[in-house]
Amino acid sequence: MKKIEYLLYSQPIQEEWSYTELYKKAAEINALIKVDEYNNELILSKLTDDLIIATINSHIEEIKPQDYYDQIIPLDGGLRIEKDNLIIEHQCCSELNDYLNWEKIITEKSKEWKEIWIGHPSVFYRNKGDKIELSEYYDYTPKDKEIKTKLTFNETEFINELKRANSELELFKEKVYRIVENGNYENKDILKKALIE
Repeated sequence: MKKIEYLLYSQPIQEEWSYTELYKKAAEINALIKVDEYNNELILSKLTDDLIIATINSHIEEIKPQDYYDQIIPLDGGLRIEKDNLIIEHQCCSELNDYLNWEKIITEKSKEWKEIWIGHPSVFYRNKGDKIELSEYYDYTPKDKEIKTKLTFNETEFINELKRANSELELFKEKVYRIVENGNYENKDILKKALIE
């Protein structure tokens, strides 16, 4: 297994802001990952408080505190799995809260292909003996025989790596809660839940 980690989309670290100190700092500490020609994301486990603060502030900048509950969507991001130069990562409309979908692999142990919501398009997984298989991306629900395996992992290694990544996500949540609680924000309890719950 090469790597399982959570990524966070953050407006202040996109290429258009590459001249800023914040962008340079993210690159300097190797927290920046280029996901395509135009977009960068942050590696959750490497985030400093100032990167988290900038992400929160840009995420809520046009929303009035009294509207947090109705208008804030959870932070954008999700799991990235890399093995043998192949990558499966969160897609459009995903959020950090989607980690619960990955935990189904541990709890359900399905021998049949089951969808994991990671945004559009999605992937499917199944447990096959002591292996876990992840499919290619699909924008529709294919029949089992149509599903093609993209990545295969030793089940124990995959579960251990997923648990490690989920622990890093929990630490990130704690940082977000602490930053909001100690920061100059209004409606703090609602803001914390809206960002990542």
